[in-house]
Amino acid sequence: MRKFEYKERKIMETVSVNKVLQLFNMLSKSEQLEIADKIDKQTFKERWQLMDKLLPNSDISEEEIMQEVRAVRYN
Repeated sequence: MRKFEYKERKIMETVSVNKVLQLFNMLSKSEQLEIADKIDKQTFKERWQLMDKLLPNSDISEEEIMQEVRAVRYN
């Protein structure tokens, strides 16, 4: 459970993830897309950091990058 504060009314309400999803599913598809876009933008940094931790870091030269690009582009 998480607590959300409505700024207009200053009311605290406990809302479960399931309740949020139920409300989300009641919205039109265009409203769902709008909310999904906002969530995507608000969570991008954190999601990128999680993904970045999973990916290997390797030093690669510009020439090695260009070799790979040429191999894909011309084969």
